[in-house]
Amino acid sequence: MSRGTCYGFEIRSELDFSYLRGGTGSPLEIAVAPDPGEPPDDYEHVLDWNGPVEARVYARDERYRVWIDGSGWFEIDAEASRIAVPAAEDPVRREERLWGMPALLAFAARGDVPLHAAALEVDGEAVLLAAPQAFGKTTLAAAFVGAGHRLLAEDLTCLRPAETAAVVPGPAMLRLRRDVAAALHPRDAVVVGEDAERVHLAIAPQGRGDCTPVPLRAIVLLDPTEEDAALHAADGAEAIRDLLALSFRLPTTHALGRSFAELARIVRGTRVWRLSLPHRLDELERTVERIVADA
Repeated sequence: MSRGTCYGFEIRSELDFSYLRGGTGSPLEIAVAPDPGEPPDDYEHVLDWNGPVEARVYARDERYRVWIDGSGWFEIDAEASRIAVPAAEDPVRREERLWGMPALLAFAARGDVPLHAAALEVDGEAVLLAAPQAFGKTTLAAAFVGAGHRLLAEDLTCLRPAETAAVVPGPAMLRLRRDVAAALHPRDAVVVGEDAERVHLAIAPQGRGDCTPVPLRAIVLLDPTEEDAALHAADGAEAIRDLLALSFRLPTTHALGRSFAELARIVRGTRVWRLSLPHRLDELERTVERIVADA
């Protein structure tokens, strides 16, 4: 049963999802599986992820087992295009975990570049807002949505390197601090969950579109500031360095070299900007207008 698309995959599953888009793509099967426990000895422990949500990644060729704190074990078979997910009392939280590390491993195996960034469609082209956690990119992305621009990705962007780089749209979700959600009221967004810190929003179906890759127009690197917003062209070498720090890769020399080469090629063919972004909601509308006009 096809449920919709995400990151260019057409999801085949009996599970219900909140954040899928329309259209078609390459098949990806998703099903609940019993807890497999720790992986066997022939899996290599390749990564400990200490982000907002902790994760451990084990690999054997293009098969992965990923433990995610608060959710359990996910099994990814990139070659067979299949992901097994744990049973869950909170299907929205499980889906959000699914579109993180597990989906990332699946589309990275396809040759795409995972980047810690939000992405918006502006006049038929993609603008990336790249920054570490808590730099304001999701809040700024919500302001773009409020101004009528389509959300392509909230936190994890699938970047497709090619002669003209493109963004493959991800889940149609926004996770906003409660005060930000109350202040911005993003248009065409429906609350699908809440917790003590955040409101979890799904973009309404009419605002999602499909997963057709969107040509990359510009990358905006965010820097926090206490001053007014300011946009200026980024130095190419510094941009590659910062984007490499925001990209995901397995910790091997080959993976590092590939990420560097792909990001350097993308930077050479794309306008890259630095935005000094104040943490003030009253500056958001003007900041969006400035990026749309100048980036």
